[in-house]
Amino acid sequence: MTSASPTHRSRGLTLTTGAAVTAALGWSLGSAPGAAAEQGASGAELVFEQTAEPIEGVEPGDAAEVSFAVKNTGDAPATRVVLYLSGSQGLAYADRYSNCVYEDAPAQDEGPAQVNAVCDIEQTLEPGTVHEPAEPIGLDLKERALYERLDVHILPDVGTFPDGTGHGGGADPVLTLVERSAPEAPGTVHGPELGVDITARNTADFALTGSTVTGAAGTTVNAKVTFANKGPAWARNDVYGPIGVFDVGIPKGTRVTKVPEFCEPAGAAATYRCTTPYNYADEDSERAYVFGLRIDKVVPNATGRVAFVKGDHRWGTLPFDKNRVNNTAKIVVNPSAGGGTTGGTTGGAASTGSTGGTTGGSAPGPQLGELAATGADGPLLAGGTALALLAAGGVTVALRRRPS
Repeated sequence: MTSASPTHRSRGLTLTTGAAVTAALGWSLGSAPGAAAEQGASGAELVFEQTAEPIEGVEPGDAAEVSFAVKNTGDAPATRVVLYLSGSQGLAYADRYSNCVYEDAPAQDEGPAQVNAVCDIEQTLEPGTVHEPAEPIGLDLKERALYERLDVHILPDVGTFPDGTGHGGGADPVLTLVERSAPEAPGTVHGPELGVDITARNTADFALTGSTVTGAAGTTVNAKVTFANKGPAWARNDVYGPIGVFDVGIPKGTRVTKVPEFCEPAGAAATYRCTTPYNYADEDSERAYVFGLRIDKVVPNATGRVAFVKGDHRWGTLPFDKNRVNNTAKIVVNPSAGGGTTGGTTGGAASTGSTGGTTGGSAPGPQLGELAATGADGPLLAGGTALALLAAGGVTVALRRRPS
């Protein structure tokens, strides 16, 4: 169900109460032995019905609703329930409950930014009962939304908010759970967490830019290749691998003396395979890859081709990129009169150092348009979200962003 809904501003609050459990990165909910021990110690055990369907067909600016059903399969009542929500960065919470604390978590290490919430629900969930939220969790899709996800986890008897309900502040309504009278369907599958994929109708324009350099025989020049996501959406992979993969052909008459980070020799001669650093790329972001090229022999208009190739994800292509014009580029060394353009800059800055050593002479693999195309625009997500919120007595977000 979708409807128009305004964007709400988040509260900038750091969640650092109690003993922390660091969640694993990589878009999957990390194991939380402290949380598991808490459930086992109380005698109550809360699990989700795995019946939530992916949400598709929504657009940036729309609203989406996520509901869930949680069952106490333990042998004791669950009291002082704490609900943990972790949404991907293309989402925003449409409603702000007084018994929830909200946080916009910045990108940290290889993980993108997230929108998190922790809700203190002072209710008792008896053994065998099934509860649902009194109203679905409302989400707004931002303009950057594309492949989004909401992860939900719940724990009983956790003293995250020692001050009680209302810790979130304000006169907003209280998030509550209501008992469901209808019995569970036969064969219902349960799990300790729930993840809902939300796919928006949006695009992300991945682009490559090359460069043109000049130099005499015996000199070394810097040739720059740039990867950029021109948006409007950010994009992430469905596996924990780079979202963008491209080959860089080394021009004839040159030899590689410096290899940029996230590039390595490919199987083809005189070709390097480069990747994005992470399994996601924010909109309006870019990264430069600078190759040191020694000119062993001046070859007029020596050209190396740069092109996206099949990556390690579900379709292998980039189904969200509808502009294929900028999916290829060139490195041109010593252009002749009327030589081809590269979409880059010109120059001949000297480069020292001696790593690598591939001699130029061939172009890279096929461009993206030559790969097996699926024409599909389905959800690109297969795993859950890295949720750095689980704790037996609290919650924390304590990760580092790897320098680029």
